[in-house]
Amino acid sequence: MGSLPAAAKGRAKDVGGAFRALLERTARRVAGGTRSPATLAMQKQHARYLIERAGRTTPIADLTSRRIAQLLEEEGRGRRWRLSGSTLRKRASTLSQALELARGRAPTLPEIPFDYQPRAAFLPHFDAYARLRDELPLERRLWLAVAVWTGQRRSDVERMVREDFDPHEAFVLVRSTKTRRFAGVRMHAASELVRELGPWWETLPAGAKLVPAWPHANKWLRRRCDRLGLPRLSTHSLRHTFFTWYVAANGFTAELLAIGGWKDLTIPAKVYAHALPIRFRGQIERTVAMATKLRRGPRKSLAKAKAGTTALRAGAKRSGPRAAATAPGPDTSPRGTPPGTGLDPKVGRPLSQAVGRLVGPAGFEPAANGLKVRSATCPAAESLVGTPTEGHPCQQSQALPK
Repeated sequence: MGSLPAAAKGRAKDVGGAFRALLERTARRVAGGTRSPATLAMQKQHARYLIERAGRTTPIADLTSRRIAQLLEEEGRGRRWRLSGSTLRKRASTLSQALELARGRAPTLPEIPFDYQPRAAFLPHFDAYARLRDELPLERRLWLAVAVWTGQRRSDVERMVREDFDPHEAFVLVRSTKTRRFAGVRMHAASELVRELGPWWETLPAGAKLVPAWPHANKWLRRRCDRLGLPRLSTHSLRHTFFTWYVAANGFTAELLAIGGWKDLTIPAKVYAHALPIRFRGQIERTVAMATKLRRGPRKSLAKAKAGTTALRAGAKRSGPRAAATAPGPDTSPRGTPPGTGLDPKVGRPLSQAVGRLVGPAGFEPAANGLKVRSATCPAAESLVGTPTEGHPCQQSQALPK
């Protein structure tokens, strides 16, 4: 961006001056440690494309809302292929920051539709991590261990110093510069990180970088993964590896937001939802195991019920068809009156009016504490022995006065 004209004192008047002021501010922030060098490189690339599209000497006043929308629409078509929604949003953000520096207020940008599709590349298990680790030289092996077991982005890994880690107290300081968590979060250091980094940490002077920078790290990782038959990884895939394992083991927790530097669960829910089925599988299995232990009580009562049913069946076989003939008939009461009561509890009338055909015209005899029917109207007795026998209630009912 050395070809850009120097910005005039105060606010820039043209597009070139606005982007020059933005890049100077970003460079100061990079020097102060609040921005990543990758951010500055990305803004330089966006500024070059936007200046080519809008014109370096175009006055800031000419960039109306309509012109900005037209500019972003043309930029979205790209030069060789269409830009993704993510890239176009970053380019629009760079343009908005430059115009805000020039005007003193942010411009009105059109809505850019964007369906975020996270990359699912990560190390599936510890064995894959160990195979990749053993293929790297010592300094790259240390870099890999820090990236995997802290879940930091590449710039934050290379920003760490000796004081951010202590193998004796087993703690590590994790930052998220992209989301402006500069102070970092102190968390427990994984045992693998302590084992890999402990001897190296002892040799470092105070204030030294914890691990050396790794130029062309993505190319190294791709080649090693192809050789080992692993999914192609980038440095950001190592961050995905840590949080995939974390979510699979612990789910979405407040500690997840603190370590990752997110303000809510919007991004973690989209990026790491693939890890939840593994955790849910464990929860279901634990639920089944807990429910299985509660089967002793139901089993005992079920055994009692089976024993009672067996006894009833055995009694029915011994009594033969005679017992089947004495089975009570269906309840014909319209109100479902309980047996043993002389009155219908709903309407207060004698049950003989509801089932008079079965009881017979003799009705009730409270003194005898039971029903007395004439022999001609006792089909149950006739079905049992053919004719009423002596002493049967039907014979006794014949002695009643008419």
